Amino acid sequence: MRVRRRMLSHRPVGLMKLVNSMDDMPKKMLQIIAWSLLLVVCSAFCQEADQESAEVELEEIVVTGIKASLKRSMDIKRDAKGIVAGISQIEMGKFPDANLAESLQRVSGIAIERARGEGTEITVRGFGPRFNLVTFNGRQMATSGGRSFDFGNIASEGISAVEVYKSSRANVPTGGIGAVVNVKTRKPLEMPGLNAVMVAEGIYDPGTRNGEKFTPELVGSFSQTLAQDRFGVALSLSSSKRDGGDQNVTTQDFWGQQFVSAKDVESGALDENGNVKARSGHIVVGDETALNFPTRVVEGIYSMPTNVQYNLDDFTRERVNAQLTFQWRPVDNLTGTIDYTYAENKSDTRHQDMSAWLGTNCPTRESEWIQEGNIWSPTTYTNIGCANDNLQGVGLFGVRDELEALGLQIEWQPTEKLTLTMDYQNSTDHSRPNSKHGSSNFVAVSALNRITTSAHFGPTGIPVLEVELGERNTPHNQIIRRDPFDVGDMQLTGSSFNSEVKQMEIEQLQFDGEFLFEQGHSIKFGAGRIEVVNRGQSKGINRGGNAWSGLGRPGDIADILTIDTISGVFSGVEGGDDTRQRMEFVNWDFQEMIDVGEQFLRDGSHVLSLNEPGPCLTGFCPSYDFDTDEVSTETSNSIYLQLHWVDELFDRPVNLYAGLRYEDTEVHSEAKVPAYSRIEWNISADRYQLFRSQDADGDVIGQFSEIDGAYSMLLPSLDFDIELTEDLMFRASAGISVSRPEYNDIKGAMNIYSFSNEGGFGGRGNPQLLPIEATNFDVSLEWYYAEESYVSAMFWAKDVDNFIVSAKFENQPLFKDLHDPYGGSLYQQAYEELTGGDPRFGVSSRELNNYFVEVLANEQNVVIQEGTNGLEATVTGIAGDPLALFQLNIPINSPDRNTSVTGWDFELKHVFGDSGIGLSANYTIVKGDLEYDLGQLAEQWVVDGQSNTADLVAFYDKQPWEVRLSWNWRDQYLKSAGENPVFVERYHQLDANVTYQLNENMSFYFEGKNLMEQNRRDHGRSVYQLRYFGLGHARYHFGARYKF
Repeated sequence: MRVRRRMLSHRPVGLMKLVNSMDDMPKKMLQIIAWSLLLVVCSAFCQEADQESAEVELEEIVVTGIKASLKRSMDIKRDAKGIVAGISQIEMGKFPDANLAESLQRVSGIAIERARGEGTEITVRGFGPRFNLVTFNGRQMATSGGRSFDFGNIASEGISAVEVYKSSRANVPTGGIGAVVNVKTRKPLEMPGLNAVMVAEGIYDPGTRNGEKFTPELVGSFSQTLAQDRFGVALSLSSSKRDGGDQNVTTQDFWGQQFVSAKDVESGALDENGNVKARSGHIVVGDETALNFPTRVVEGIYSMPTNVQYNLDDFTRERVNAQLTFQWRPVDNLTGTIDYTYAENKSDTRHQDMSAWLGTNCPTRESEWIQEGNIWSPTTYTNIGCANDNLQGVGLFGVRDELEALGLQIEWQPTEKLTLTMDYQNSTDHSRPNSKHGSSNFVAVSALNRITTSAHFGPTGIPVLEVELGERNTPHNQIIRRDPFDVGDMQLTGSSFNSEVKQMEIEQLQFDGEFLFEQGHSIKFGAGRIEVVNRGQSKGINRGGNAWSGLGRPGDIADILTIDTISGVFSGVEGGDDTRQRMEFVNWDFQEMIDVGEQFLRDGSHVLSLNEPGPCLTGFCPSYDFDTDEVSTETSNSIYLQLHWVDELFDRPVNLYAGLRYEDTEVHSEAKVPAYSRIEWNISADRYQLFRSQDADGDVIGQFSEIDGAYSMLLPSLDFDIELTEDLMFRASAGISVSRPEYNDIKGAMNIYSFSNEGGFGGRGNPQLLPIEATNFDVSLEWYYAEESYVSAMFWAKDVDNFIVSAKFENQPLFKDLHDPYGGSLYQQAYEELTGGDPRFGVSSRELNNYFVEVLANEQNVVIQEGTNGLEATVTGIAGDPLALFQLNIPINSPDRNTSVTGWDFELKHVFGDSGIGLSANYTIVKGDLEYDLGQLAEQWVVDGQSNTADLVAFYDKQPWEVRLSWNWRDQYLKSAGENPVFVERYHQLDANVTYQLNENMSFYFEGKNLMEQNRRDHGRSVYQLRYFGLGHARYHFGARYKF
């Protein structure tokens, strides 16, 4: 095996203390500016001295513009050693797109993931963000917890080029099965003289409902060389603010079911996997309330929606970037570089939602179905009665992410043939809440008068949610009153205040060398060490339990509520203007609702039982007394050797590169998580609550774990190229690459997610995971038929194994004294009395609750309280009841899970003579040997994210105008391969850039994003099973650029 697990002796390590970034960001920025101004003043005097001593001054002609950028990208590809692509800046401080990810989608094989209208992460050749490695100047940068890098945090103005390594190389860091992407920043000695650019920009985003539609961005870039170009400084600063909106519709899930008959239900028939076919919420074939539903058991799957929710978010993103670089070349063969990078990204979101839960167990439901092959989907799903909560929520989400990186590089050329380089960096990323309320927080209200709920689904657009308010009688479920929408019916219900802090620190040291032989042969060698410490801390304060049944009296919060509407928000979208659609919902000020809720608690009008009330003692605040604290430390040592052989074959120049890289990695994980001591079951609502173990002082008792892992790997690579003619290049590449496990997967903490009458669910990481491994093969043919034009075709193949999958460990008694009241002695007594012990009969929550209230109220573990619908019983699990059992999901390497992925990359760049008109196009075909089987009701092992992609750019570049029109397309792809899959439907986007050069110094530009306002839509097994619909908004950038 190429990847080998090693055993480590136990070595306890304390929770490492990470270096926190300074909170006083303005002070830091002022320090950077002050130093830079001092250097500028110094440069004026030094430059004058340089000019006096210079004997000859040569004029340098720098070519800029779209064509020049494409030419430099073409040169990167043509001169590359292996399968490499690149993107270059158009001119100083100007990248082809304002967002790096959006520029990278112009490279064949790359598709981008978008969030809120901006490119964030990349997928390369069908392998998603977690399968790709992003480096800065060859260094791995700290992130906010994951291996994938968010390009939205970095401004493009300080970037000089981006290199995409699609084939493995011994001298390139490991970690990317799809690709290794290296982002290069500017270095002053590479740009002699004085260079300075100022940019002022306005961003117009019509997507926001309540924010500022027009927001500013300022960028400044400066570089200067001194002392006859032996000393240089470069500074790039940018500050931007964007207000935007995110309006979307979601369903939490579409539960898949197999068809069952009444006989299957009665007999408890099993499926082929030994599981009971009749799952919770099933519909039997021949059910008269289910129109167009099968009348007999057939092969296939039908899916039921769990809810429909409309989300209206307004967000503000503030981003500050700074890059400062010093270079000194005291002698011709020695260069030192010190660089500092700072990036801060603050994101604040105000969330509103309106939703309705669709009870899949509702005995009085009606539905209508459509069949597509062996898949059935509802076109209408109606609850008559059942769930009565008219639920709505307001949330505040705020996160501040701060990145700092300090690097030192020394390059020494002791002889003409030998070059030695030492590179060191330390980078830290600190993500924390950006609000006094925590990182993600919401408060909900509800009117308990929803009597009929219908969700209507179509193959396009959004679902239509039809809601009728009023009252039904008991037990006949007849409507006795219909109500209009009224804030006087609303009550305060549950809330959640969560705090999460993530910290990552990377320390990296790398030594590289290159020796040149006669006739162009060379050898590269190097050794390095990198340590990644990743820490995550979290705590949640939840006002649950009886709160979800409504607190206080209807209308006691009416004074602070206002009526809002979604009318017009989704206008023009199929379903968005439907007259059946529920439009009205309530809105409120977040802080005012907290103040009112706390006052009600103080005066006793709201009675609430809290598991943990938080430091405010009311549950309306976050806590930073973290009960979950996870730390993983990953240390890797590497050594490599790469040979370059130059020769001729049939009188044509040939290059052969052979490399070998060895890496040794150790992983250590430490974790503290809460233990649990009791379970309470509210029978009427069928809701469970887990209570954490506490000591005598009320502090949560945690349990600790430490786990070690280790592995080593040997990674060979081979690259070959030959110039068949002066304009025709053939390349071939083979090698082994890896993607390391996600950081969250190597944390050993055991987290409990939920508990219900079917047991508990939790998950734990696995520090002993091995990397995913790919054997790669590439061949390409490139024809450079003109100075600025070429066409290329590339075939590639990847055999990937050692995949990481989630293994389920069922019926685990994780806590020795935690008992489940469901199935306990009191439950058994009630069930026997109500059914006579006949398993063919079921018992409703209402019947069971009434029995506990009337018969078992005096039992020591039963509490009776007044609820919204009368008396409610809550029972606690005690000794003698069954132990609580959990399903624990743990990631493991699966040796029998492998896949082969093949594909084609096609590229064309063509300039039409001196007309200034040109085209750039690429198309990628991705074909995997595994496809999701829609007819199988189980989590499946299929690689997600694989799809065909295309990009087309038409441009005009002739002074004084630069015009670029860009169209990007991505085919439908699988997003989640769970038991109930999610597919992202095909998407395309049209962008435009226009620049007018007023003179040598001044230019004006316009950039439009998503001009056709394309929406995003995700679905389940069928297009009728909508999972997500997000409105697409155009965004416009206007700016002026001045070059000194």
